[in-house]
Amino acid sequence: MAADRLVEALRALCKDLEVPTPRAHGIDKDEWFRLSPLMAEQALASGSPANNPVVPTVNEIQDLYAQIYA
Repeated sequence: MAADRLVEALRALCKDLEVPTPRAHGIDKDEWFRLSPLMAEQALASGSPANNPVVPTVNEIQDLYAQIYA
């Protein structure tokens, strides 16, 4: 329940701050999805995901990229 509230609050904050999506930046959808496996691999290689309590898989990162394209 707390995690759901956090997600709702973050979505509201992004809307209030008018944080643009990749689509709003003019990034082509097909190109975004074509490159998402590479972006996910590079994200893991950067070491940043290891700072989280649960390290995501490449597929989980790709799922996140798919969700944020909107």
